[in-house]
Amino acid sequence: MTNHSLQSLLSESPHLGHVFVDCMRRNPDSICQIDAATGEEETNASVLSRSIRLAQALRKFGLQPGDVLALGGNNHLDLHIPYYAAILNGYPIVGVDPLFKYNELKSLLKTTQPKIVFCQHKSQEELKRVANDLGLDLKMVSFEEGEGSMKEFLETYDVDEPEAEFKIAEFDVDKVYAFLISTSGTTGLPKVAAFKHRTVMEKFLSFMKYLNEARSTRTIGLNLSPVQWISGIFNAITMPILSQTKLQTSRPGDIDHLIEMINKYKPHSMLMSPALMLVLLRRWDEVDLSCLKDILVTGSKTNVDAINKLRARLPKNTVIMEAYGMTETLGPMLTPNVNGPSGSCGKPTYGYDLKLVDPDTGLEIKEPYKNGELLAKGICFSEYLLNPEETKKLFTEDGYIKTGDLFYRDENDNYFFVDRIKMLIKYREAQVVPSELEELILQHDGVLDVCVTSIPHPDDGQHPVACVVRKPDSTVTAQEIKELVCNHLSKYKELRGGVVFFDKLPMTSSGKIAQGKLKELVLNAHRE
Repeated sequence: MTNHSLQSLLSESPHLGHVFVDCMRRNPDSICQIDAATGEEETNASVLSRSIRLAQALRKFGLQPGDVLALGGNNHLDLHIPYYAAILNGYPIVGVDPLFKYNELKSLLKTTQPKIVFCQHKSQEELKRVANDLGLDLKMVSFEEGEGSMKEFLETYDVDEPEAEFKIAEFDVDKVYAFLISTSGTTGLPKVAAFKHRTVMEKFLSFMKYLNEARSTRTIGLNLSPVQWISGIFNAITMPILSQTKLQTSRPGDIDHLIEMINKYKPHSMLMSPALMLVLLRRWDEVDLSCLKDILVTGSKTNVDAINKLRARLPKNTVIMEAYGMTETLGPMLTPNVNGPSGSCGKPTYGYDLKLVDPDTGLEIKEPYKNGELLAKGICFSEYLLNPEETKKLFTEDGYIKTGDLFYRDENDNYFFVDRIKMLIKYREAQVVPSELEELILQHDGVLDVCVTSIPHPDDGQHPVACVVRKPDSTVTAQEIKELVCNHLSKYKELRGGVVFFDKLPMTSSGKIAQGKLKELVLNAHRE
C-alpha cells in the first residue's frame, strides 16, 4: 500500500479498528509478528482472526465501548491480541507495567477503573490485592495456560458467529478514549494522559505527512518497547498498518539476546534510547547493525559524540534520526531532519505550532541560539484522567502546552534539546544545565554512565552533584571528575556538592533515570 492510499484510508475510516482490519486483509499471508525468544511467527490472517475472536468473546462477556481494558506482559505473540480486540470494540487501553508495586498499581487502577486485565500470571496476586482494596470488580485473564487463561476465557465466552460476519464497533469517536497512557513519573507518581479516538486518527494522519516512501516491499521493525510505553502503544498499531513485520521478544532486558536477534533477523528499523546506543557501541564487534535503514534515537538527551560515532560506523544510506515528543502529544511534535545538523531534534511536525519563551518572564524568544521553554499547540491529549488541576496547569492561557523542556533553535528553524527545566540547577543567580556537565563527564574513559543532580544549600541555593557509574575495572576518582569539570567549565558549574559513585543509577519503568529517587539517595549518600 502506498502512503497516499494509506492516508486516504485514514481519512475515510471512522476509527483505527477499520484501518487495522483493512490493512491486515490486504496481505493475509504476510508475517505480522515474530517472537525471537521462541522463534514463533504469525501471519496477518492469524492475528486478525484471533483478534476478532477475542473481540467477540469480550462482547459476550459484557464489555461496552468505553469500558477500560488493562494490558501488561512480555512481548510474546499473545500480548497484542487484546490490544487489537480493544481497538475493534472501542475499549480504552491502559498499559500496566509488570514491575509496578502496590502503590503504583493502586494509583493507576483507581484512576482508570478497568473492567478486565490481561497479564502474566505472576502479576495477578498484586493486582487482585489492589482490586480488592479499591472495591474494583476486575476480571483477570492470564496469558499462561491453566485456570483463568486467555484460552479458557475464549472457550467460556465463545460465540457462534462466523468471523466474516463480525462488525467493527461504531461509537462516538469524540467521546470514547482509545488510549490511557501513564506518564513517565521521573519525579513522582505518574499521571494518566487520555486520548480520544478522533485525536488518535488525527495524529496518524499527521504522522503520514512526512512518510514519503511507498512501501512496496515488506520490512522488519524491531519493537523493544513494552505495551505501557507510548512507543509500545504506537508500534503495536503502526507496524502492521505500515506493512512492517513486528520483531519482538518475550525475553526482555537481555543484551546478549538482543544482539542475537539483530544478527539473526536483520531488522530494517529500530527505536533505541541513548543508553542502548552506548551499549551497542561498546559491543560493536559483536553486533551487525548494517541491516538498519532507519534508526530513531529518543527517550532522553542524546550524546552528540555517540551519535557521530554511530554514524561513522554505519553505511552512508542508514538514516539516524534524533526525535523529540511527549506523552501528552502522543509522540513527536518535531519531525527529524535527516539532513539537518547533528544534535537537532528536527523541525515542527505537521499540525503543530511551536514557540520558545523565557521561563522566567514568559516573553517569546524569536532570535536563534537562545534557550527557552518549548511551547506547543496542536494534536494532543484531552486531559489527565480525573486530574483537572494538573491538566489546567499544563496549558498556557492561549492554549499552548508547557513542555517543561528547554530548547534553542538555529536560523533554519532546527530545534535542539537542552534539558528539562525542572532539572536545571540554580547556583546563586546562575543556572547550571546538568546535561552540559554530563556530556563532559562521559568523555572520561573510566565513566560508564552519569547523571548530575543537586543538593540544597542554605546560602547558594543548590550545589551540583555528579552521580557516576564507573566502567568495569575503572579506578576513576571523585577528584578526577571534579578536576575535569573545573578545568573545562565556568566556576559556577563546579561540582560543589561532590561526586557519588553508584553500581547503577535508579531507573523508572519507562527506562528513564528516576530523578526523585536519585535526589533522595544523594542526600543520604557519602559525597566525595
